[in-house]
Amino acid sequence: MALFPKPAETQQLGLFLLNKRLIRIFLGVAFFVLVVLGLVWRQQHDALPVLPPAPGFDEPPGFYPYETVSDYWPVSLDPTGKSTQDLCATFPKHMLSLVQPVLKMGHGEDRTKLDAQLDSVSACFRPDELLIFSDLDERIRNFTAIDILAGLPPKYYDLEYNPDIGNYLLQKELSQNGTLDKDQEATKKVNGWIIDRFKFLPQIERAWLMRPNKPFYFFYETDTYVVWDTVYRFLSTFDPDVPIYMGSPSPGRHDSSRDNLKTWFANGGPGFALSRGAVKALLRRDVAPHGQYSGPTVSEEWLPLIKDECCGDSVVGWTLWNNGVALQGYWPMFNPHPLHGIPFSDRYWCQPIMTLHKTTPKDMVEVWKWEFGQRKFKRPLLYADYWNFHRPGTSDTLDNWDNGDWDASKSGPEQGIDSFEKCEEACKKDDSCVQWNWRGRDEKVCVLARSFRYGEKREPEQRDDKWVDYKSGWIKDRLDKFRQERQCEVVEWVGPSITRVF
Repeated sequence: MALFPKPAETQQLGLFLLNKRLIRIFLGVAFFVLVVLGLVWRQQHDALPVLPPAPGFDEPPGFYPYETVSDYWPVSLDPTGKSTQDLCATFPKHMLSLVQPVLKMGHGEDRTKLDAQLDSVSACFRPDELLIFSDLDERIRNFTAIDILAGLPPKYYDLEYNPDIGNYLLQKELSQNGTLDKDQEATKKVNGWIIDRFKFLPQIERAWLMRPNKPFYFFYETDTYVVWDTVYRFLSTFDPDVPIYMGSPSPGRHDSSRDNLKTWFANGGPGFALSRGAVKALLRRDVAPHGQYSGPTVSEEWLPLIKDECCGDSVVGWTLWNNGVALQGYWPMFNPHPLHGIPFSDRYWCQPIMTLHKTTPKDMVEVWKWEFGQRKFKRPLLYADYWNFHRPGTSDTLDNWDNGDWDASKSGPEQGIDSFEKCEEACKKDDSCVQWNWRGRDEKVCVLARSFRYGEKREPEQRDDKWVDYKSGWIKDRLDKFRQERQCEVVEWVGPSITRVF
């Protein structure tokens, strides 16, 4: 073989190397174009909230077969004669590494609700474990309630731009001069409900600041009943780094940029949970080259919406939606009903309870203690278990009692029903009816319901110049049959859905 190639061979070698170089350039350019297109596609699609499958009650399988265990130890004990300290000794404090509880309150709200909350749902938390956010700095027992509205961007306090914040400024002024709650006329001018909506986004920001990188943040209110055993069981099945926003779905704003698509938010009363991934998506900000944040905080960015919106929970849902996190509705585990108002039926029976809303202070304390004697190691407490607390339907009739008009139809004298007895007869003739409610005197309305509720005592009252009294009844045989046929052999952990509401 020659030491040096011939001219023809040199030319062929040069062409080969040139073609090889062109091929490499072409492949490099093609790869670069694919990467750019991929990033553009990802940016566009990442901005769109993507929900996991959302089975409903009539969509197989509809439920997920999670196998969970309780972290309480002992799992159950007879609460009779036990002190709060005795009961809290069984509370799984190690689960606070999974979930950060955040309680929202207001200075002006009914203190019986707050007392009940601290004597039940929040009774086992130390001051360094529970975050309490309010609209006034104050000591509550051994806790410090943090004024979450202090230190907001200056635009919040511009009365011309944001007039509703005047209620907060007045409350703060009365507190500073020592007349809050003492000068009743001045204190009555503070509308705590109007300023409540300003707390929702700041509480998320502050919770992250004070307890960063918790896997989950659980936000609830003073009249929210939380079953922590169910919360810990359920959230343990999720990856906290996935953006997750869950609660009881309520209809929100329409997104005009996406074919006027209806959005949903979690009703604040039953509480809501945010994963670490969701909080990061919500609070992310631009960073300047020198390492400082260059963009507005989420509270500052969304003030134009907050100041004109009715409710802060809807603002949370909308801001999360705009940051690529859509609501995962987990009704009836998150439930807007109070304990005495649960409409027990096939939809409220074999599913676990995570939260309830507007449960009476008396019920909150009593059912919390009762719960300690009911827990099971491998099965969470279900609606079927909580039926045993009030046992609705075990009485035939009750005077001065309103068992409600949920999932019901109404009729009156025009249908030939003009008495309690005829209302009862109408219920017995309707195979789907399990309880009735007669609203007598001037109103004369018969309410036939397809679900059974405990209800509440209700004395005769005057409404719109008419007197009305209440009498309720239940068809015990139908309730007994239902309970016998629904033994809950499988725990019905519901899948996420925004169409399954109430």
